[in-house]
Amino acid sequence: MSPDERQIQLLRDEQRGVRRQRVLLAGRLVYGDAHLTLDCAIRDLSDGGARIRLASPVLLPAQVWLIEVRSATAFSCEVAWRRAPEFGVKFLERRDLRADAAPELKPLKRVWIESAAR
Repeated sequence: MSPDERQIQLLRDEQRGVRRQRVLLAGRLVYGDAHLTLDCAIRDLSDGGARIRLASPVLLPAQVWLIEVRSATAFSCEVAWRRAPEFGVKFLERRDLRADAAPELKPLKRVWIESAAR
């Protein structure tokens, strides 16, 4: 990363207000009524959002679900920025796929179970 890129990243961090923790976690993006899914790597994580990386550039809708496979957590997200193949997402809602029995989470649970079995 060049000095200019580091400066830009520092400015983004200040605008965000919360520092993200660097991580490398398996994730799954879900959209289109859970009919469309993509593997992703979660690279940075905070209480309010995440930076994700896709294997290839893809057009994502404005809102997606992000499943963090290891913790069985699903986040309803708004895409905050796009620099394919990386995206920043802002968390709107957090759901525990192990404990929450809400019927609307069934498609997300199915995706999580399939991803965790890999």
